[in-house]
Amino acid sequence: GKERAQALYARLPEHVIPTEIAELGSVGMDTWLAALAYGAERIALLPTPATPSQVLDEVTTQIDYSRVLLGGMGYAETAITLLEGDDAAVLESLGAPTHPLGAPATFAAFNEKRTTLRLAIEHLYAQAPARPSVVAVPTGAPFGEILVNRDACTLCMSCVGVCPVSALADGNDLPQLRFVEDNCVQCGLCAMACPEDAIRLSPRYLFEPEARRRSRILNEEAPFHCIVCGKPFATQKMIDSMTEKLKGHWLYQSGDALDRVKMCGDCRVRQMFKSTGKRPEAI
Repeated sequence: GKERAQALYARLPEHVIPTEIAELGSVGMDTWLAALAYGAERIALLPTPATPSQVLDEVTTQIDYSRVLLGGMGYAETAITLLEGDDAAVLESLGAPTHPLGAPATFAAFNEKRTTLRLAIEHLYAQAPARPSVVAVPTGAPFGEILVNRDACTLCMSCVGVCPVSALADGNDLPQLRFVEDNCVQCGLCAMACPEDAIRLSPRYLFEPEARRRSRILNEEAPFHCIVCGKPFATQKMIDSMTEKLKGHWLYQSGDALDRVKMCGDCRVRQMFKSTGKRPEAI
């Protein structure tokens, strides 16, 4: 596409600044929206015949995500376009200059895409014609929340263990499942890891910065206390679930074995040694 671009340079309108990139897919939403925040009127992407179809499909998807965000804020969705057709059609589509989306941003871009994208969206939102608190985005977009069925969730924390972006966290000493929406990329690993099928993805973009970054509680329960020492170590629902699943196992046919499920780790070990007649210190 370089030869075609060079041939077009002399015919481009003065308001168009050509920028060469390694490949169409080497830039994405963070670059496009940051450019709009810095004062560009529009981003026009020119593919080449050598652009792989998979790359073109992904770029088109990213454009759709960007347009949903821009449209939700009241901006023209055509602020990001994919140029098509011959040279005459390309030149015609570039059209006459319009107006920037607002006052140019002054934030410094980071070598971290999500942070740059967040700053760009926040700048555009601050001066947007429309300022909804939230906008629905297509499934697959890297923004959203997760919804937890509290009746099914046992607070096993399997979802916390697999979350790659720390969007999910436990409550430290409290039986809580906490969530930070700003970190969530809607990868779905939490839903796949949940043994109770209690998690559902909900793609959306929450514009309010404070609400998006706040850690909120998705589920919590009163703690279950060890039946021996009284120390809290699990939840009643988790203990009930484990007891129900284990009572049919041949290793848990006795009452003592099932009682060990209801003990903290320390008391469970002591009870096991007591049943064998050995002292823990001798092992």
